Amino acid sequence: MGTLQEAGKRFERWFVSVALPLWIERGYDHHRGGFYEALNFDATPSCSRPRRVRVQARQIHTLSQAGIMGWHDGAEALAAEGFGYLLEKACPEDGTRGCAHLINDDGVIIDDRRDLYDQAFLLLACASRWQAAKDERALALAQRTVNFLDWELASPHGGWLESNHKELPRRQNPHMHLFEAFIALYQATKDEHYFQKARIIIKDCFAAFFDESDGVIIEYFNEDLSRHTHHTDIAPGHMFEWTWLLRIWERLSGANFKEARNTLYAHGARMGEDLNFHGFVANQVDIKALQQASAKRLWPQTEYLKASCIQGAEGDEQAREKAAGLISAMFATYLDVDCPGLWVDEFDEKGAPAASDVPASILYHVYEAVAEVSRTFAAEEAS
Repeated sequence: MGTLQEAGKRFERWFVSVALPLWIERGYDHHRGGFYEALNFDATPSCSRPRRVRVQARQIHTLSQAGIMGWHDGAEALAAEGFGYLLEKACPEDGTRGCAHLINDDGVIIDDRRDLYDQAFLLLACASRWQAAKDERALALAQRTVNFLDWELASPHGGWLESNHKELPRRQNPHMHLFEAFIALYQATKDEHYFQKARIIIKDCFAAFFDESDGVIIEYFNEDLSRHTHHTDIAPGHMFEWTWLLRIWERLSGANFKEARNTLYAHGARMGEDLNFHGFVANQVDIKALQQASAKRLWPQTEYLKASCIQGAEGDEQAREKAAGLISAMFATYLDVDCPGLWVDEFDEKGAPAASDVPASILYHVYEAVAEVSRTFAAEEAS
């Protein structure tokens, strides 16, 4: 068995046997309903922050997929309960205008802004609820949300606005996750409408996001999707996410983005890696100064892992080695906590822990990484 297979099986065992049971038991408010925004390091609820609706959607997606995988007997039931709570509390008027932005611990909306990033994860949750349980409410909510995006948030310059408040600068990140959600909806429903929505993002937005000359994903834009020159930071984690998503799109569409994928993967590593701290990548890098001594959250590492897996599956042996190394290094750092199943969300520029609690939002990133690693070694074992 190869090194990546060994590391991958360890990662999957930890997620299935340790992390998933803990978050199912402790990550949901079984009294009032809804998922907690974060846990403390003793796995008690951290109630210092309002609940982001996107986190509710992420947990629904993650647990739905875990149920489909057969990883926990209680995953599907909790995903279904969480989806009912989301519909009742965070999607007024049956989701005619998608979901609100923030709710409090009692499920009362405290910020009714219609944020594009939130809608992307609402759609991802809908895709998983249809895939897991053929819940007709999920299909209806997805269509209403897409209609709302097109009616109220569509930009004449391509893509969608940040929210119904029309903030500037515009960002690529919500579009990247909309791309993910449209792909998931198409895969779950086989509805060509969602395939075409994903194609629109590739056609109208990705060319603006991808700076071929520097080999990076630009993060911030003016209203017309021209580059916002006052923001020079790039996020290596987003470059790896696009690497992963482009490979999925290639399989679905027959398009060829290999050159873009290779460029983003190589440049994300070159610009973001801190060789003095396990080769982990920074949250952000100044494209002008390439400053690498910065904080490092867990999520960019899971995205680096996913991208390394797909690149490794195409014959890049260094990427395979990187994937195995990332898993081992994460167990020695981020996952090395007193309460197994939790994690340290961030290390500072000196390599010291810098997180005050454990954000629930990261369970989605961890699940996606585990699933990609599992697909990789399963395919290799079958070949």
